[in-house]
Amino acid sequence: MFYISRNITADAPRVLNVLDDHDALFLSASSAKVFSQWYGFKELPYYDHTPCTEYYQQALQTYVESDDAKDSGTPKSLADTYDAVVHNHTGALCGVFGERVMLRSSRATLNNDDPKDSNWLPFSSSAAKCATPMQLMKYFERNRALNNILLVTGDIADNVDMRVNPVALSSDTINMVKLSRTPSDISVLSVATLFDGQFSGGIYLESNDGIQEKYNAFYQINVEKVVDRCLKEANLTREDIDVVLPHNVNAQTWKKLAAKLGISIDKVYTKNIARYGHCFGGDLFVNLNDLYNELDSPRTVTCLAVAAGIGASFGATLFGISKGKETE
Repeated sequence: MFYISRNITADAPRVLNVLDDHDALFLSASSAKVFSQWYGFKELPYYDHTPCTEYYQQALQTYVESDDAKDSGTPKSLADTYDAVVHNHTGALCGVFGERVMLRSSRATLNNDDPKDSNWLPFSSSAAKCATPMQLMKYFERNRALNNILLVTGDIADNVDMRVNPVALSSDTINMVKLSRTPSDISVLSVATLFDGQFSGGIYLESNDGIQEKYNAFYQINVEKVVDRCLKEANLTREDIDVVLPHNVNAQTWKKLAAKLGISIDKVYTKNIARYGHCFGGDLFVNLNDLYNELDSPRTVTCLAVAAGIGASFGATLFGISKGKETE
């Protein structure tokens, strides 16, 4: 078991209305109505003309300045606190460029350009697309040599391919999460991932050979498999789930998934589909953060987070929230 001891969503400078600002979102007026009225997207956090490095530097600076350690009068830097800073993204920031985004942003936040003066490792991963956070949590769970990791999620949807897909709209939302071995309010009870290689073509799958229809048919099956795997690892059942934290694809998908899982749609935390849209893998942490802040103290709940990425990758995580515990 490990814990989430800090979880912060960075504020974007603007929030666009899907109907009123459809041009900026690469949508026609008629398409915007479909996304708003049928799929449930109302607003999207939005960055415009902001370099990637500046975007992440601003977010990391927000995180450092909000650090609880400053209350003690002894400010701590990222290098003092974390064994690694990991950027989870979905592939638009990849390879050497992705590495440089996190490297430059992290060092700028530290006012430190000397890599030899840092005992932490900044790197990026898009291995499992939108299920990458689950995969990274699995790595952390297994690697006992690491005590504290800063996980940064999010991309900038600065083109139509990233902003719009047939059933979802993506926002410019960054979340920063501290994974720790130190007990706190939010415990990670279990993590499970699943990969279905027959859909490894991802966005390059042919649309006219029936493979997309096959993916749709297997989507619910694979989600159910990974959820059951996660529950089994924690020795829990679906009846033990108090809240489902969704991958913010769209409201209609979650009505179908809830029915497939035999879970009431009332248990699914769908409100952030309207407020944030799809967050490039950060959905579970954005939803977890808002849910935690809404809970009365003391309160104990069990949450199931679910994600699915192209490729096809699937992930599930069980969180135990005991609000009111002493945290670091």
